Amino acid sequence: MFGALAGLAVVAGVVPAASAAPGTLDVSFGAGGSLRSNFGGTYDWAYATAIQPDGRILAAGVSDARGTYDFALARYTSAHDLDPTFGVGGVVLTDFGHSYDWAYALALQPDGKILVAGVSDASGSKDFALARYSPNGDLDRNFGHDGLVTEHLRFLSADIIHGLVIQPDGRIVVAGVTYEDVLTLRPHGDFMVARYNPDGTNDLSFGIGGVTTTDFSGESYDEPYAVILQPDGRIVLGGYTNSGGGPGVLFGAEQLALARYLPNGLLDSSFGQDGKVVFDGGSLDERILALAPAPDGSLLAGGYVNGEKRGDLLLARLRPDGSLAGGFGNSGLGFSVDDLGTNSERISSLVLQPDGRIVAGGQTAVANNADFAVFRYDSNGVFDPTFGRGGVASFDFGGREDRVHAVALQSDGKIVAVGQSEADFGLVRFNAS
Repeated sequence: MFGALAGLAVVAGVVPAASAAPGTLDVSFGAGGSLRSNFGGTYDWAYATAIQPDGRILAAGVSDARGTYDFALARYTSAHDLDPTFGVGGVVLTDFGHSYDWAYALALQPDGKILVAGVSDASGSKDFALARYSPNGDLDRNFGHDGLVTEHLRFLSADIIHGLVIQPDGRIVVAGVTYEDVLTLRPHGDFMVARYNPDGTNDLSFGIGGVTTTDFSGESYDEPYAVILQPDGRIVLGGYTNSGGGPGVLFGAEQLALARYLPNGLLDSSFGQDGKVVFDGGSLDERILALAPAPDGSLLAGGYVNGEKRGDLLLARLRPDGSLAGGFGNSGLGFSVDDLGTNSERISSLVLQPDGRIVAGGQTAVANNADFAVFRYDSNGVFDPTFGRGGVASFDFGGREDRVHAVALQSDGKIVAVGQSEADFGLVRFNAS
């Protein structure tokens, strides 16, 4: 749709303070619109964000500043720097036991407590891992074991949380992948969704013993990256399936995959085929990385297709029954595929504005230099020409690898994009009005 540079609003450094058009940097944030935080590790990467009612910004991910990979949770003040009243100098690092601990998901409870989830191998195998913090960053000792929960859910399996939502009753829904933790040329993985009580114990009323696994076909590799909770309590996961028996093009083509569950954890037979939806984006390497619920009951899904070559942006809308909403997007089939002409393009996060426009965060990459990117679409899935250049805005921290993993809207409508800049937490704020 665009040439390599024509569609990108690439910003390096500070834009003029007078500029406040949608898609421009908010120069009142950080250093001319951006922040980088180095905690001392070679991997300080943020994967999730949430904005507190007072406007302070939370970002969660990983840091190896203390020699092992630890959950990393940071908070930024209204002055848009690390909050010295939170943790140690604005940062909390959590080690589950001299282990590999990596956080991918973050949720803010109504009482101000903070939930972070991901994976830990403290037991010797990769397990679901959760931590809960008080508003000042201390571990909440009333949650799990001294604030931590780890759970090995299947024998000889690796279990990783990619997404997290909190129900109105305080119960915690986590979603991720479970796969055989053995060396094999044909790995088998399944969608997995589990629910915990507010104190971190298993909710045994959910699924079978608190967990549900979903296999899309006999020996497929299925992995979800996103989870949402619908207003009626149903749970939707989005990711991909590879019926070839393993991730990547070596064993077969990937397809985009979703599953929906009833509030009790059982597959919802009114969605797709027996609770599952699979559709093809037209390439060998394709994934759903983000989901968002729409007010009319439809679902928005974002990710990428054509990843085996360079990656193109994917945005789809599905009706409440799981069918693609024809007329949405530039394909006329219910989804948009956009090639901006760069080496790597993807959507990793989605959020809806109150006016129905769709904000997505992800990445573009001119040559070998990957940049933060935010895209805005109208409600029909077409780029919003009033945002950035042709619906696209990006920011280059100056390194080779900058990527947005999560976006959030402030109460004033401004867009906060959080992710990685080389080996640091990266944050950028864009004007949106």
